[in-house]
Amino acid sequence: MTISRLRAAFPVGRLATLGAALATIVLVCGLVSAALAQSAAKPKLLATAKPSDCAACHGKVSPLPQAHPAIANKAMSDCLGCHAKASANTLRGKLPLSHTHQLSGVTCKSCHANARKPEAVKAAKCLTCHSGEAIFAATAAVKPTNPHGSPHYGKESDCNLCHHPHEKAENYCSQCHKFEFKVP
Repeated sequence: MTISRLRAAFPVGRLATLGAALATIVLVCGLVSAALAQSAAKPKLLATAKPSDCAACHGKVSPLPQAHPAIANKAMSDCLGCHAKASANTLRGKLPLSHTHQLSGVTCKSCHANARKPEAVKAAKCLTCHSGEAIFAATAAVKPTNPHGSPHYGKESDCNLCHHPHEKAENYCSQCHKFEFKVP
């Protein structure tokens, strides 16, 4: 079909409407497709999963890079051989705390009273293993200010504001401030 025939069949008004309709269809299909892909990739939280059994929660799509060495029966100490805190390959801010805990021998039951129907863990539970004073001391040199010594909350801020056990951690302070903390 020639351009003149297309113009005759689809006057500018109809062509614009057709174009808008097609753009809407492409946008909606793209969003639906992205939402389906995202929900399919979201891991399931399984209290019975072994720490190095990625497939138990992530399914057939491994979250590890293709060339990554096998991690079966590995512990966090094994991971730190390549992923030390100070290295370019650090896992800080990349690996959810649930993974760090599991690979360190801390099970779901250690934090959740009922691992099959887990409820959110309160900061007080975190402080049964992690000393607030020790954390404050360990981050004392962080600039521009110690993230565990907030002028708003003191040393009593809720761990869950920044540290999300089953999701990527966030820099809660950055909602108002321009602090560039790397949150594990």
